[in-house]
Amino acid sequence: MGVVWSTRLFKDSNIARIKYGFSFKYNSLNPIDNKYFVQDGELTVLNELNGNLKKSKFRMDNLVVPIHFEFGPSRKLERENYFRYSTHKMFKFGIGGYAGFNMSTRQKLKYADGGSTQKNKIKKSYNTNNFIYGISSYIGVGDFAVYCKYDLNTIFNHPNSNQNNISLGVRIDM
Repeated sequence: MGVVWSTRLFKDSNIARIKYGFSFKYNSLNPIDNKYFVQDGELTVLNELNGNLKKSKFRMDNLVVPIHFEFGPSRKLERENYFRYSTHKMFKFGIGGYAGFNMSTRQKLKYADGGSTQKNKIKKSYNTNNFIYGISSYIGVGDFAVYCKYDLNTIFNHPNSNQNNISLGVRIDM
């Protein structure tokens, strides 16, 4: 979820433009096999729960600034005192990147304990990186696009293992 603006690169054409703005995004990890994340000093490890773990969800909330070069046709709409370009229902392709920071990290656990269901929400750093940056691309028509993004930063700080997020999804512009 976010806000973006577009600026054309050429004076008399809108075939290429820069899209930039602010975006809130979150990345989730869902461990399997009865496992959940535990922070042990500088290490973040997966531990196994003694019991029946029904749900384990690890989430990082990020605020980022995306910047993309976008290419595609547009229609020129001329008015009495001004003109603008519309990309409504037009093909588009974008490539660029993003940078920002991690606002919070949390984990939700749902498990059975003594016949009743317990829910825990734990908010702490888990040694995640505070600075988020990566590359991304999208292709679509009109308000809909398929996107792919790859975080160049690792999820966890050193000395944890080097793991990066990659995402594929659908984007809706409003």
